[in-house]
Amino acid sequence: MMIGKPVSGWKLVVKRVFDLIVGLIGTVLSSPIVLVFAICVKLTSKGPAFYKQERVGLMGKSFNVIKLRSMYQDAETRTGAVWAQKNDPRITPVGRFMRKTRVDELPQFWNVLKGDMSLVGPRPERPVLTEEFSQQ
Repeated sequence: MMIGKPVSGWKLVVKRVFDLIVGLIGTVLSSPIVLVFAICVKLTSKGPAFYKQERVGLMGKSFNVIKLRSMYQDAETRTGAVWAQKNDPRITPVGRFMRKTRVDELPQFWNVLKGDMSLVGPRPERPVLTEEFSQQ
């Protein structure tokens, strides 16, 4: 469900320039923090420090969002795609802190720079959950 008209023309250019400038600044400034937490993730749990997850962006285009991994590796193999809950046992101790402070989201500045998503606008969601929304 889309609310309002999509941005077009000069507004779209201004939005993209804003995303590029803030995305670049965000990437540069957050890099040391991302590096420290990537090391923490690697030291405290098995698996990669970063996590790619399919999301649906503008016009239904799929892309992989990049995040710091906050759950144990393969946490959704038994449950499938579900919303995280309070005291979720799938979340690592480091992941709990990262989620609380939103540090796990910092690598998404890269997605903004690539043009997969924008700093302004709706949050891209997982295809499974998007389908669930459209049926409701």
